[in-house]
Parts: sequence; structure tokens; C-alpha cells
Amino acid sequence: MTPRINHHIVITDEEQYMIVNALAFFHASFDLNRDCSLSCLHNEWRDVALDTSLPAMDALATKIAIL
Repeated sequence: MTPRINHHIVITDEEQYMIVNALAFFHASFDLNRDCSLSCLHNEWRDVALDTSLPAMDALATKIAIL
């Protein structure tokens, strides 16, 4: 049996929103029951994307990856 490892990370409210939005967008993008095209989905998420700092997203990904 492989031992289970738990990771704990301290995140800001902004980072929490970025994680939630990234996971929700990933799910919506690959949902086989999606009711609109990817371009439609991108249009639906455009405001979120415009309100999100890509460098901050990259920094968050790095923060999580190096735990």
C-alpha cells in the first residue's frame, strides 16, 4: 500500500479564488456534457480572465508545485 501524503499550503483569498476558478474552468472545458463550444466557453469566462493576473497564476502554480 502506497503511503498517503498530505500537503498543507497557506494561500491568500485571491489565491483561493484563482484555484477555484482554474478548477471550474478546467471542468467546464473538458465536460463531455458541455452545452457550448470552447469559443463560447471562453467568452463566458472572459471577464474572469481579464480580472486575473497571469503572472500571479504562474506564481501560484509554482508555489504549489514546489511543496
